[in-house]
Amino acid sequence: MIKPCIILASSSPRRSDILKEYKIDFIPAEHKIINEPEYSGGIEPFEFAENLALDKAKSIENSYPDCFIIGSDTIVIFDDLSTGAAHHSSASFSLLSSADASLAESNTLPQRAKANHGLSLGKPKDAVSAFNMLSKLSGNTHNVYTGAALINKNMRLYESVYDKTEVKIKKLSDEEIYGYIYESKPFDKAGGYGIQDSQGIVESYSGSYKNAEGLCIETLIPLLKRYNLII
Repeated sequence: MIKPCIILASSSPRRSDILKEYKIDFIPAEHKIINEPEYSGGIEPFEFAENLALDKAKSIENSYPDCFIIGSDTIVIFDDLSTGAAHHSSASFSLLSSADASLAESNTLPQRAKANHGLSLGKPKDAVSAFNMLSKLSGNTHNVYTGAALINKNMRLYESVYDKTEVKIKKLSDEEIYGYIYESKPFDKAGGYGIQDSQGIVESYSGSYKNAEGLCIETLIPLLKRYNLII
C-alpha cells in the first residue's frame, strides 16, 4: 500500500522538528503567503490562527492536488479577555493603563486587538520591537494560540484545529532582554521569544508545550488518524 503524501506548508524548523519527533513522514514546502496578516480582532484569536493556517495550506494546493497539506499559524495574545472556547483554562488579566495604550500606538509596539481580545504580539521586525514585546511580557502571563489545517484539494478536504497554551515569562531586567535578543535573535517568532530557547526566559506554562513551540500536534494527531495518515 502506497503511503499518502503529506506536505508541510511551512519553512519553520520547529514545526518540522515536531513532526519528525512524532515520526510523521512529510515533505517540507514553503507556503506562498508573502505578507502574513496580523491579528486585529473582530474574531476570536483561535479562529484567526485556524483561518491563516488554512490559507497557508491552500496557497500551495494547486502544486500538490493529490497530497494532504498541513498549514499552521501561531499568535501570541497578551492581556487576553477572550471568552471564546479554549482547550485550556485562561487567566483573567486587567486592562492596560492609558499610558500603556498610548505606547501601543507606536510603530515599534503591537496593536491592541478589537473586541477586548487583548494585545496581539506578532513577529518583531527588529531589535527595538523585540525589546518592547519582551518588556511587555516580562513577569506576566499571556496566551499562545496555534491553529493547524489539513487539506486535500482533490478530496475537497479542508479542516482545521487549534490549541491554546498559557505561558508566564520570568521577570527580566533590561540587560537580560538585550542578552536574550542578541543570543536568540527571535525575529521569526511570535511574541519575540521561543519557549524552547536555551536561554530559558519562560517561568511556567499551562497546556501543550509543543503548541507554544509552534504546532498544535496533540489536536492535529486525531485529524491525521481520521484520514489514515498515521496509525
